[in-house]
Order: sequence, then C-alpha cells, then structure tokens
Amino acid sequence: MIYATSFSEGLRPDPQLKVSEWANEYRVLAPTAASEPGKWRTERTPYLKEIMDSLSPSSQAEKVVFMKGAQIGGTEAGNNWIGYIIDQTPGPMLV
Repeated sequence: MIYATSFSEGLRPDPQLKVSEWANEYRVLAPTAASEPGKWRTERTPYLKEIMDSLSPSSQAEKVVFMKGAQIGGTEAGNNWIGYIIDQTPGPMLV
C-alpha cells in the first residue's frame, strides 16, 4: 500500500514554478551577505520579477538582456536563476 502511494506520487509532475516563485519559496539570504537576511521576497525588488520570470522555462523569451546600474540586485537575480536550475531543471550550465 505504501509503495503504491509513493509510486503514484512520484509519477506526478513537479509544479511549474517561475524563477521568482522559486526564489520566494526556497531562497534564503545569509546574514553575512545581505542587509536584510532571511527569506527572499520578490516584492522587495519588484523590478527584478519580470527579468527572473523571463529566465524561466515557461517564458517565450529566447534572449534576456539585463542592463543595470550598480547595487540593484542583479547578482541576486542571477543567483536565484542558478538555484532554480539546480533545483528544478538540472543540467549543464555555464555561468
């Protein structure tokens, strides 16, 4: 009985998360690396949401260009994307 339940749960596809949704759910900022440690909150940097979501597999975008100033969260958006790839769609990646 337990085997059948576990087997059927394993066949269920993973939920289709966008990068920003993944970050809100799983990303935690370390106290040594962030002025506001704790769970990542995309609403804190709303201008990064569309950029991160464009990096999601469900996006229609074929190329994402991120032109930015200093200290606005670009590295953290990239870290969220890398974390998403590692967790949701493992495969080769060059950073």
